[in-house]
Amino acid sequence: MIEPATAQCTSTLIVRAQQGDTQAIGEIYECYRVNIFRYMYYRTGDGQTADDLTSEVFLRMIRSLNTYHKQEAAFLAWLFQIAHNLLTDHYRKMSHRNHLNLEEQQMLTSEPGSHPNGDAQLNSVMLQQALSRLNDEQRDVIVMRFVTCMPIADVAHALNKSEDAVKGLQRRGLAALRDVLSDWEVHYA
Repeated sequence: MIEPATAQCTSTLIVRAQQGDTQAIGEIYECYRVNIFRYMYYRTGDGQTADDLTSEVFLRMIRSLNTYHKQEAAFLAWLFQIAHNLLTDHYRKMSHRNHLNLEEQQMLTSEPGSHPNGDAQLNSVMLQQALSRLNDEQRDVIVMRFVTCMPIADVAHALNKSEDAVKGLQRRGLAALRDVLSDWEVHYA
């Protein structure tokens, strides 16, 4: 079940956090933790890495809270911009290591359509595998829009793109995802 950020995350709470109120920071963490984790999980495919990166997003949020201005962007978009930048840094560091863990190797070599019955139901692992077939920009948009329920305007701000560009990436990403799932004979309705 998708949980949009709760109504408790008000601008008053953000102002309190900017003034150093640790309880307010904790409440912000609780409001957005699940959405940030889901984004990281569906982008990395690894729960531990997603958990580590989620923690780092909130550490960076704390360090940068005084730079957030409501007039410039919604808080959720600002937070996802931090997450996106962190993920970019993570992949840049990983490319220098040039290795795959065993789960990633299995993910790249296994075909979800090879289910014993020749028929499969969409689950989190299959969705992760299908998303891995999209390009990075399409995957970011699909995860932000449909896994974390972000509005197009917030996704556009988080990815530093126009709303029309996000709509185009969403359209192409959904079409590619549909093709992958159809090829695998996965039922997702």
